[in-house]
Amino acid sequence: MRQRISLLAACGLVAVGLTTPTAMAAESADPVFRLAGQSALALRPYPATGSPQPVAMSFHLEDTGSFGGEFTFTVDRAAVAGIASVKESSAAPQKCVENGTKLVCKDKGPRPGVDLVATAEKGAAERAFGAVKVTGTAAGATVTPAETTLSIGGPDLIMRKLPLKADPKPGESQALPLAFRNEGTQSAKGVILELEATRGLELPERYDNCTYRTGRTSNTVVCTVEGEFEAKATYELAGDSPLHLKAGANALNEWFTYGIFPAEAPKQATDAKAPDAAGAATTAGRKLVARKKAEAAPAPLRAPDLNEADNRRVARFTVDNTADFAAEPLTVKGAAGTTVKAVVGARNNGPAWVANHGSATPAAVVDVVLPQGVKVVTAPAACRAVQPAQYRCATGPVVTENEKLAFPFELKIEKAVKDAKGAITVGGLDAKGEPKRHDFDRVLTNNQAAFTANPTATPTKSPSPSASGSASPSASKSASPSAGSSTGSTTGNNASAAAGGRSGGPLASTGSTAGLVGLAGAGLFAVGAALYLSFRRRGNGGAHA
Repeated sequence: MRQRISLLAACGLVAVGLTTPTAMAAESADPVFRLAGQSALALRPYPATGSPQPVAMSFHLEDTGSFGGEFTFTVDRAAVAGIASVKESSAAPQKCVENGTKLVCKDKGPRPGVDLVATAEKGAAERAFGAVKVTGTAAGATVTPAETTLSIGGPDLIMRKLPLKADPKPGESQALPLAFRNEGTQSAKGVILELEATRGLELPERYDNCTYRTGRTSNTVVCTVEGEFEAKATYELAGDSPLHLKAGANALNEWFTYGIFPAEAPKQATDAKAPDAAGAATTAGRKLVARKKAEAAPAPLRAPDLNEADNRRVARFTVDNTADFAAEPLTVKGAAGTTVKAVVGARNNGPAWVANHGSATPAAVVDVVLPQGVKVVTAPAACRAVQPAQYRCATGPVVTENEKLAFPFELKIEKAVKDAKGAITVGGLDAKGEPKRHDFDRVLTNNQAAFTANPTATPTKSPSPSASGSASPSASKSASPSAGSSTGSTTGNNASAAAGGRSGGPLASTGSTAGLVGLAGAGLFAVGAALYLSFRRRGNGGAHA
């Protein structure tokens, strides 16, 4: 049985309501902790042959912070007698003892709770349901209770895999003939379609029963489709509701996730339509007024599904595109003893963005070889020394198109050497964590830039913003910054490689993510002509997901 459906129904974003982990009760000094668990679970009916299929349940307190006391949790199973069997999970540390229709469990720690499994009882009727209630107590604290409704049978939606082209070109569009099957024991009273496309992919169609959200790294579409979707039937989107996926000009390595879930009973919208902000700049003939704000419409929530493991699919794409990483030249000036501030810079000229989806691997690393006589006083959290005169800085796993990378250093000119040369080099990491050029970066002449101290010639003026300023000698010869230090660095966009500079042999360095950029990496870039030639010769990628 194959049926066709349309997307024309009311919708909203899926929401999961969670309160703050810890609150102080208004009438008591004792902390209040909230028990969190699933609101509802569907169980497969007891099979004619074989064993019933277990479903995991859990009830845990949200972060208890510094509270070190022991908690007692009581699991009341009386309301599901004859419907479902609820026991402590054998896969978790045992904390509970049986006490009639109750389980009494004790636990302590930062997130105490109990892990359970539920199965349908033999002879339990289809659609039978009951609630498992859990309460908690602890000396010096209050615990709010929780409960999970268990029901027998339900829909089991399975999203069919789409035959998508994995290597589209920028601008290429593909149809999304989405189809799903209900392999459950009951109809679904409406479905929620969830689509998420990474930054380089576009979902161009717009429907009234869908909501759209644009983020820095991905775009999300959530549609609520009304209707009854029968068990043992297959459905597809009707021809009057086409959907397409388009590779943008900035696409490179992309993911597309598509899933289908049962919807809870629809709730009537109560919010008023907001005025279009497009005409906000035109004020003639209009007055600014205030009116009572309507409550927002409740977002559609997923209903229980017998097996959520097959509700969602993920497609990966490798788009034939390029991204151009460029290092920015840097100049510092000052007499011996001067402390200066300087920003090591690089940028992604695009057209593609770069993302290591599902990984913490940096999208790019920037190696900094200091000019002779210059020492680092303070380095950014994203940068680590790999040699006394060499630092490696790393981005996070995402660098968008046209994004500029900035690593602020505080430097001390210990010895004023004229025309002292260092280098700034940008590239990626290979599978072993070794620095190398990105295989999608076809412009090699700007991967390295000069880092110059006390040039004798006037530096070329840059049209880009400069981090320049006057420097004053510090009052101390120590490595710590003085209270009277000031900036003294300039940047330009001359992309020529440094003629000299110091470098060392391979040395590993590791670290943690901090702020916009995270610390990574092992090995080191060579500088000067050797590095430039090695970048030209090596063609394997380092920043692909």
